[in-house]
Amino acid sequence: MEVIDAILLGIIQGLTEFLPVSSSGHLELGKAILGDNSVPKESLLFTVVLHFATALSTIVIFRRDVYDILKGVLAFKWNEDTKFVAKIAISMIPAAIIGFT
Repeated sequence: MEVIDAILLGIIQGLTEFLPVSSSGHLELGKAILGDNSVPKESLLFTVVLHFATALSTIVIFRRDVYDILKGVLAFKWNEDTKFVAKIAISMIPAAIIGFT
């Protein structure tokens, strides 16, 4: 994959991540349009790196909110932040079960 292709796919990922559309689907369409001839393992690695960068940028943008939530959880009291984290953890159980099976 050439550098310009990677930049274009990064832009596609960045623009579609926060829209109510599938950023992964648009990323795959972009790869197909650009004629991605990489080995599937490399293509998957590139996709994972793009999604990791998206998650990291989201954490950076919302760092104050993340900090406040972590501070509330580390108070070791049952408060709104602890309830929020508990709900997130519970919501991940079905995906974890499916992923492990």
